[in-house]
Amino acid sequence: MAAFNFASTRVLVVGAKGQTGPLMRTVLTAAGLSKIALIDEPRRALEILCAEPFDAVLAEASARLDDASFALAVRRSRLVLNPMIPIFAVYSGARRRDVEKERDDGITDVICRPVSPKTVADKLQLALAAPRPFIAAAGFFGPDRRAKERPWRGADRRALTPKKIKVSLNQD
Repeated sequence: MAAFNFASTRVLVVGAKGQTGPLMRTVLTAAGLSKIALIDEPRRALEILCAEPFDAVLAEASARLDDASFALAVRRSRLVLNPMIPIFAVYSGARRRDVEKERDDGITDVICRPVSPKTVADKLQLALAAPRPFIAAAGFFGPDRRAKERPWRGADRRALTPKKIKVSLNQD
């Protein structure tokens, strides 16, 4: 990817406690970001998103408001300045069900530790330069889950995979 200018990009880091906050600031600074706000409490971060404009949010997986994830609270709040803001969930170890749950809550993407400046820069650049369209349905509000090109212009790779494969254990 070509270099992206993050000079005016404002990022909010939510729920980074202890050494995680300074570490995330270091990674984001190395990625080229300089306008970084670290907020420990998810409720305070939601209040800030209602008052100040940000370009992206990195929320720790543990950032929750009552029984809802931070992303779900942002997407459903009527007071947030930009409910379509890119939100990235940061995990120490994300399982498939964690990623699916975050996706269903309206997360833009998941970032797993260890976090590199290149990974953060690439994901932010993709979300800011070419944002996904948003879907507003009765049970979901968030970025389009289909991250790949639609409609698919390549060969249908599923048609090339046989449904059953015969395996012979005989060694003739």
